[in-house]
Amino acid sequence: MPTIGVDDNGTELAYLDSGAPSARPDSYVTIFAIHGTVFGFHIYDKIFRLLQDRSDIRFVAISRRGYPGSTPFTPDEITALSTDSDDQKEAFLRARGTEVALFIDKFIEKFDLPPISSDGSSGGIALMGWSLGCSVALSVVSHMDTYPQRVQDRLGAHLRTLILHDPPQVALGLPPAPQSWNPHYDTSITPAQALQATVRWLTSYMRHGDLSTRSLDALEWVVPATFRAPSIYTMSDAEVAQIVAYDQAGPDATWFMTCGPQLRASYEKACFDPAVRAKVPRMAVWVLIGDVTLPFGIAATWQVEADNVAMGGGDSVSVKRIPGTNHFMQWDDPSLALQAFKEVIA
Repeated sequence: MPTIGVDDNGTELAYLDSGAPSARPDSYVTIFAIHGTVFGFHIYDKIFRLLQDRSDIRFVAISRRGYPGSTPFTPDEITALSTDSDDQKEAFLRARGTEVALFIDKFIEKFDLPPISSDGSSGGIALMGWSLGCSVALSVVSHMDTYPQRVQDRLGAHLRTLILHDPPQVALGLPPAPQSWNPHYDTSITPAQALQATVRWLTSYMRHGDLSTRSLDALEWVVPATFRAPSIYTMSDAEVAQIVAYDQAGPDATWFMTCGPQLRASYEKACFDPAVRAKVPRMAVWVLIGDVTLPFGIAATWQVEADNVAMGGGDSVSVKRIPGTNHFMQWDDPSLALQAFKEVIA
């Protein structure tokens, strides 16, 4: 698979690319997608299949560090986070954003991606984080002022949309709700069993109560619904083997559990800091969320909406709700997902 080097130390990020749309070679939009935890970039395979038939956008899925094709972390990079200072944790999070920012900058240059048109109707790029990948996407934007000027200029001319697809609370540095639960908390089974049960639970559908109340007690925190099978049960054994990286659950958990304050600061800076937003003046921010998804995504969205009123003046972040979708919309409902992606980058 192709890779792009992102530093002078030999670090590379692998990617999947749908290619330039033949129908709009000079005016298309490119979506750069960052996957979540355990589920790697092949979770977007059904999106790529759709784009074979209607190529009106370019779609690039990036493999995060440690996932197939990309440079792994050293053991020290992860284990040290438990004892690192706040400054070192911030440096770790900044490095994740910088890697992706430089990847995008090189991709834009290599493939001559069209910038946003003068009237805003075409061209440019969207940066999308899904699940834990939202924290990396936010880091890309929140650390804009640390990049070389050429990178800042290129991103400023191209970045039209930041998409946070079903962001969990931890990805935004928000404390988990008191009601939070997942199978990983069950100490009566082995850690390996708990991990596999958690991965299956994460792909479930949840039947919540009245979401208009915005009450955490209206959310179903534990028991999956039965009206639709969890997403992982629609995958073949070969697809599971290709998509799921159980070995990355530990490294991912270490950094998102130890870097909470840094993740929160990054989220707030990317979404609400006027100085940062001035560097990407044409960037809109959207949260995409389903109504039968996991409870932590809905709880996080409610908090983003509250923060938007308190810190952003009410118009810094927009929310798009997609009825009937869970955490894996891009797998279970790829046509609906692609439509939602296109609507928020229009």
